[in-house]
Formats: sequence, structure tokens, C-alpha cells
Amino acid sequence: MVIKHCSQLTNFRQFEGSLEHKMPKDNVDANDRLLAVEAAGLVKTYAGSDIAALSGISLSVKQGEIFGLIGPNGAGKTTLIGCLLGLLRPDSGTVKIFGKPADSLAVRQITGYVPERSDFEYWMTARQFLQYHHGLARRDKRDREREVSEALEAVELAKTVWNRRLKTYSRGMLQRLNIAQMLIGKPKLALLDEPTLGLDPTGVTLVRNLVKKMQDDGMTAIVNSHQLDEVERVCDRVAFIKQGKIASVEDLHSGVVSNYFLMVRWPESQLNGSLQSVVSDVVKETRASIEECHHDWGRFSVRDNKMATQLIRKLIERGLPVEEAVPERAKLEELFADASSSDQTGHGGINNE
Repeated sequence: MVIKHCSQLTNFRQFEGSLEHKMPKDNVDANDRLLAVEAAGLVKTYAGSDIAALSGISLSVKQGEIFGLIGPNGAGKTTLIGCLLGLLRPDSGTVKIFGKPADSLAVRQITGYVPERSDFEYWMTARQFLQYHHGLARRDKRDREREVSEALEAVELAKTVWNRRLKTYSRGMLQRLNIAQMLIGKPKLALLDEPTLGLDPTGVTLVRNLVKKMQDDGMTAIVNSHQLDEVERVCDRVAFIKQGKIASVEDLHSGVVSNYFLMVRWPESQLNGSLQSVVSDVVKETRASIEECHHDWGRFSVRDNKMATQLIRKLIERGLPVEEAVPERAKLEELFADASSSDQTGHGGINNE
């Protein structure tokens, strides 16, 4: 299923406009500024499927925060984004955006979306495409040309291509335009689903800088991406999603990640060939994981300081004199791999809850 940008739902926007003068003004509560997004107990199963795409997901995103979503394909990330946008209705659970239901008129007007796959009117030029979205977003007509130009400049599309038909655009150019249509509505909350898809390294850097500028301007963003190094660079926190559940939420700026690596050194040629057996037994007892094991050092994945202490104590008790133990912060890609494999190993680095 392809989920389109909410401003691309022309029939919805027309229906919304017909109701606007009949309904009381649904302003976002000015006093509710702590949480931009609050989701509780989201469950979603698609028709014809016995497997839930979302199994009781709850999360909160603070105003001004850049929040990342990572996980294997089919984990439920795009379904979650659809529910946060109000484009998918969960079977149970609630979503509030700045204190209001996700599908309320006020929320739709302040939410922007970069979908993983977009439908373009290829007969249009880039300017016409953004002019159209400027109208759907109900921006002031007097600012249209200026704001369209600003959006095209922000994504660094050359002026020489602004009046070219979209059918002549490369995949990377279309993705830049996809991001520009999100910017055109001046949203308070942006949801970006694989925003660097199809972009070259220069484009990836552009997206990184745009997300940082969005945050500087007070915008909140949720980013779903397989570019883990970029997620680690721009996000404040990240949620690992697996099998429709949140396995872990990591604070990327605190310097404290729930799993980290412990480099342990010991004298060479100890235990007379039984080193591997001793290390394997200790790992089983402490529920740590072996990353590497050599004749004079080993690298282990541990959940916390308590597990690290137990690991060192058990190694010493089993006759392996530890000379040095150095903790290392786990990289996001290593934690991701550990989380993805934990179902098979039974003792992966991130716990399912």
C-alpha cells in the first residue's frame, strides 16, 4: 500500500474545506507544549492478515525533538507513521498530536509528510507542483511565489530545472521535490519516511542539514530511515521497532545507550586451550553476548554496568586474570544488528518488552 502525503488527498482537503465554516474552530491547545506526539497502545492488523502490524506500541515525542524509527523491513514503521498521520485508523489505541487527535483538522494543517514512495503529476513542472501543494496547504496566495522559490532553493534544485516537466527528473531530483512539498506547508510536525531514498551523498548531506535547520526553527520531526549513520547524526532519540513492538528507545545524546560493548584483555596463553569453553560458559551465565574472542582479548555486548561487573567477576572466578576492561559505546548499526538477530540467538542485546 502506498500512503500519500496528507495534502495530496485532494478529496479529503475539499471535504475539509466544506466543513470548515460549519465547525467550531479547532485550535491546537497553546498550553499543551511538552509533547508533540503521544501514542498509547496502538494495535493494527490489516484485513486478511493474522499477524498484527502493530502490537500495542506506545511512544511520546517532545516538542522540538528529532525522533528516529529504525527496524527491519516489515517491522511496522510505515504503519506507525500512517497512524500518527491519521491516515490509518488503529484497531485500538490513541494518537494525540500537540494534545489533539491525529485526524483533527487543526492537526492536519500543521503536519507535513515525506512518504517513502510518492505519486507525482509528471506533466507538471516543479513550480506548478509546489504551487498546487501551496494551495492545498491553504497558505496565503500573496506569499505563494516567494515560498515556492524558497522551498526549491532549500532542497537545492537548480533554477534551470524549476520549469521542466517532472517526467524529465531523475529519481534523486524527485526526492528533493518530495521534501520541498513537505516544507511548503510550514509544518510544526514533519514525518519523514526514508527521506534519503534515491539521493546521492550530496543529497544525503542536504537532508541532514535540513533536518537540523528544521529543529533550530522549532519544528518536531519523526524520521524513519535505514541510513543508521544519518539517524545517529541527527536524532535525539531513536526507537527500535521489531515485529510491531518497540524493543528499545535509546537516547543518542546522553552518551548512555542501553547496550554497550566491553573490551576485556587478559594475559596470552591462559587456561591451556580451554579459553573458548570458559568464555562461552561465562556468557551463558551472565546473559551477555560474545562479539569477538581472541587469545589475549575479547569483546562482549552487555546490557548495563551490572551485567559488565558480573561478566568480569565470573571470568576471574573461572581462572582468567583480567588485566583491563574498557567500555565502548555501541554504534547504532551494531545495536540494530543485535536487535534484529536476538530472536534467533535468544540473548540479543536489546530486550523485547
